[in-house]
Amino acid sequence: MSRSTLAIQCPYCPKTCILRAGLVRHISQSPLCAAKRLEALNKLTLAKPSRHQRRTALLNRRQRSKSRRATPESPEIVTSEDARSKDFSPPAEQTCTPKHTGVTVIPGASEMPRSPSVTIEEVPDEDMPNPPQWGPHPYANPTRRTLFAEPYPDPTAGRAFRFHPIDKQAPLIYNTKLADPDVFLEAEWLANLQISIEDKDKYFNLPRTGNWYWKNMDQLNEEVDSLPHGPSWSRRTVIVEGDQGVEALDLWSRDPVEAVKCLIRNRRFLHHMRFAPEMHWTSDDPETRKRVFDEVWASDWWQRMQGLVGEDGTIAPIILSTDQTLMTRFSGSKKAWPVYISIGNIGKDIRRKPSERAWVLIGYIPVSQLSNISHEERRREHRWQLFHTCMKAILEPIKEAGLLGEEMLCADGGVRRVHPILAAYIADYEEQVRVACVRDGQCPVCWVPNDKRADILCEYNLRGRHQTLDALDDYWEGNSTAIDILGIRPTDPFWADLPFVEISNCITPDLLHQLHKGMFDYIIKWCRAILGEKEVDCRIQGMPRFQQLRHFDRGISPLTQWTGTETKALASVFLPVLSGSDGEAVTAARSMLNFMYRAHKPELSEDDLDAMECDLEIFHGVKHVFVDPGNKNLLPNEDRFNSIIKLHMLTHYIHAIRELGAPDGFNSEATERLHIDYVKLAWRASNHVNPTEQMATYLQRKEAWALLRAHLHNTGQLQDERCNPVADTEDMNEDNGEEIDGGIEVNGDEAAGERGEEQRVWYPEPSLSIKRPAWTKRSCADLAEHHGATDFVSITRSFLTNHTSAPKGTLFPLTEHTRFKVWTRCQLIHKRLPFLPSMKPHTDSIRALPPTFDHAGREKRAGVFDVVLYSPPGKDLSDLHGVHREY
Repeated sequence: MSRSTLAIQCPYCPKTCILRAGLVRHISQSPLCAAKRLEALNKLTLAKPSRHQRRTALLNRRQRSKSRRATPESPEIVTSEDARSKDFSPPAEQTCTPKHTGVTVIPGASEMPRSPSVTIEEVPDEDMPNPPQWGPHPYANPTRRTLFAEPYPDPTAGRAFRFHPIDKQAPLIYNTKLADPDVFLEAEWLANLQISIEDKDKYFNLPRTGNWYWKNMDQLNEEVDSLPHGPSWSRRTVIVEGDQGVEALDLWSRDPVEAVKCLIRNRRFLHHMRFAPEMHWTSDDPETRKRVFDEVWASDWWQRMQGLVGEDGTIAPIILSTDQTLMTRFSGSKKAWPVYISIGNIGKDIRRKPSERAWVLIGYIPVSQLSNISHEERRREHRWQLFHTCMKAILEPIKEAGLLGEEMLCADGGVRRVHPILAAYIADYEEQVRVACVRDGQCPVCWVPNDKRADILCEYNLRGRHQTLDALDDYWEGNSTAIDILGIRPTDPFWADLPFVEISNCITPDLLHQLHKGMFDYIIKWCRAILGEKEVDCRIQGMPRFQQLRHFDRGISPLTQWTGTETKALASVFLPVLSGSDGEAVTAARSMLNFMYRAHKPELSEDDLDAMECDLEIFHGVKHVFVDPGNKNLLPNEDRFNSIIKLHMLTHYIHAIRELGAPDGFNSEATERLHIDYVKLAWRASNHVNPTEQMATYLQRKEAWALLRAHLHNTGQLQDERCNPVADTEDMNEDNGEEIDGGIEVNGDEAAGERGEEQRVWYPEPSLSIKRPAWTKRSCADLAEHHGATDFVSITRSFLTNHTSAPKGTLFPLTEHTRFKVWTRCQLIHKRLPFLPSMKPHTDSIRALPPTFDHAGREKRAGVFDVVLYSPPGKDLSDLHGVHREY
């Protein structure tokens, strides 16, 4: 039977096509129609203001915002077209700090070769999708369906000036043997082996590889160096003047604006990006809805910045991170000081994954003791200034780009005027005080005096940019009273001339060092002092084993070096350990643990922020329990709480969450993980003589390999394991094919929290997943001997007799030789939590494993027998909850 079809006429010519795919193919192959289509897209935009008009308006706005301060050494805004070209380079001579600092940067000492040009071939694409929607980004919606997004009032926010037809554009053509998938896999495997160059060269002499395309690793590396890569590296010399001579240091860096361009145009991040701010709400009812903070684009900072850049402006929130680290995992004193950059347009789930390459290394700050300066205080001040001088040199291109904007091609094919503006700075406390130009022991965020940090009832203003710079101006003029009172270091800050930057708002919560390795370490120490170390070890040893919970066999006293992993594992079981001890100590520990776990939530509502404030108030109300002058492991008086800066920093979490989103997107654990790839492995690949240049070359080659792999993924020549479609466990369990129930939801006063609000209680009803048995033929005698089921035969007979209607003589006979299949593990697969759907579904494993022994009779692995509560089918549990619920 024939099927009637409706012809589709091309909107740009008289040609008609049967299918939409044919129309798309016709437009892509016809130069005239393709040009008309692109012209029609570009006509949708409003009239683009001239570059002179934008520059004049923004300069006037910036001049008004400076109010009282006008530093003579502020650089002029570069207005030449050469400075805004793609290959931006600093001027021939440049002094990045005032002369009194004694630190000077000389650019252009050395530059690594740039990425070569790549040819592009126009080919038709039969599956070209529809062009992106105009206005805000087409994927501008909340990260989950149960949130309600409110777009920014100005429809020009994040709008593209024009679109490039990247939907029908062919991928880059690699004129290299490495573009062959088989050759690529073999060559990449060889290049990334953690062995010496000499050992790699032996591979080329094997009979199978004797006629390979390259004769040794040098030839292969030359081929890799010719491939496209990320922003190029450049070396500048930093001159530090001292009373005992001059020390010259090398600053290796990359253009941060080019790094932003690489990130914002990466199509891999398209479905995880936003170009305009939003507000997320729990519902669409204006009377009952609550604000939700998760991503940067749903924060107050982006809302405020969007109004400063004007119409048709797109914000690229710059996220920086710096941290000194040892180059080797073993003994040694050589350190590296990497500078990482990312943008808040990319979702935090992607930024937390190192394999996604959402962070770019843009510099290595030189590390030196500055032994050419004999005076200790002067040497310390120059080390502070060295950091800011290098950061100012690295971030120099952001000054003009952040103020005037830079036209960038984005992941959706739109060309936008992007303003890269510093939004967040991820660092530990030592790095935070260095960035904020405050002395050790001071708060880098607010003006709180040292003797008032433990007073939660007193609120102090945030450190203002202008107050800090005015105090520094007084110091340069000879008056040090202001910086001494305010605890400011005499340093010319790198952020002084960055547009729209308030550095106190950029300091992000540090979950690792302030909570896990901060306040929780204090809680452990104080509770052990109250209960006794032996008692705490005994209670921890007595905790039952359970999957995903670490069991401390010997307690915690033998642990001499604590890491974040051990601290998190202990936090999961610490509250039950304190059961039955001093009530106020339990209350203090519980309130701090509640604060910790709430701070780790991927999204926080207004109710969560109120609960975090309540947790802090409860802790401060009972913290006197940790004061005992007679116990050396406790505090002698309550004034000693003022010396715990990490406790005070918790008071700024609420403000930081409102400003920048959930703290889990700024955890220093993610950036510290980058040290392995960008420092330690790179150091290992060098010969340890002048290693920074070799490390830069190594990383540039790694980027070239990653870009080539992405090209092979995009062209379908290689399968991307990270992009395999996986069935959502919300809807279907792959093992048994059953749909997962949503659980039981009940209302009850018992569920109401301490603050008395009405809440809903949700009881999970997971689906059961059980795979193949561990043993297929296990006799009843083995079950009794190895599994401890001594009464298995008699109990099974009794069960069959009571649950069957067959006569006694007709039942299957059971003896000690009867064999059974034995399963040692099953899984309970849960749905997403309805009150926190942004978290991934949870899976519980139920284990029943016998112990194993070696040939000498010693136990190799302890037996596991997880206890679960089973609810028989057919019972209505909707009216039962809490401890009264029957199972």
